[in-house]
Amino acid sequence: MNYIDMLSKLGTGSAHPGGFEATLRLFRKETLPLNSRILEVGCGTGRTACYLAEKGYQVTAVDMHESMLNKARIRADAMGLDINFVQADVCSLPFEDEQFDFVIAESVTVFTNAAESLSEYCRVLVKGGTLYDRELLLDQPMPMDQKQELEQFFSIPRLMNREEWSKQLLDSGFSFEEALEYNHFTDQMKQEQIQHMDSLELRDEGYLFDLTLWETLFKHDRMILDNTNFLASALFKAVK
Repeated sequence: MNYIDMLSKLGTGSAHPGGFEATLRLFRKETLPLNSRILEVGCGTGRTACYLAEKGYQVTAVDMHESMLNKARIRADAMGLDINFVQADVCSLPFEDEQFDFVIAESVTVFTNAAESLSEYCRVLVKGGTLYDRELLLDQPMPMDQKQELEQFFSIPRLMNREEWSKQLLDSGFSFEEALEYNHFTDQMKQEQIQHMDSLELRDEGYLFDLTLWETLFKHDRMILDNTNFLASALFKAVK
């Protein structure tokens, strides 16, 4: 079982570094006008998309994973929200140019060909539109065998450092980029990850007896623990 399938079976709503607390912190600090058209890429089970729709934003949310989208739709229906959920690859978004004011990504781009996905985010943003992208990154050089093992487990094409992310954002068409946050994997981040319980989390039937799921989960925890000193997360803000 791969990492994304594991998240889908568990119905995880906020797997990105810092969890839902990091999501809330972003929207406490940054002001998004209420008439904004927002695209969330890699929406997963829809927790962030539903939060934004509940606040009154026009939300479109895409994900490649059919099971994730089904759970996202169930979440939205339970909350009485109207969200346009679309099954799509973020490297080939099915939207015309300049359709959105904001693009939101939470631990998504790192799993893609970043040159392609970031260029697509930029393409669908209006001139002056903003990308907020929270991603895992390489904080300091990692032994090659460890790096390859981590990239293989998470299906990350290339784990980049801060400077490489900056260059990729600018090369993809953004005129400006900055890191609003740069966080190491501290005990505080671990606490934030579980700070907000998700009452609409939908787990697959029989997940408790799925040995491959638990093997993947334990390997995930080991991979993060073994590589904590080499990793960090950043919240990038990029303007078209």
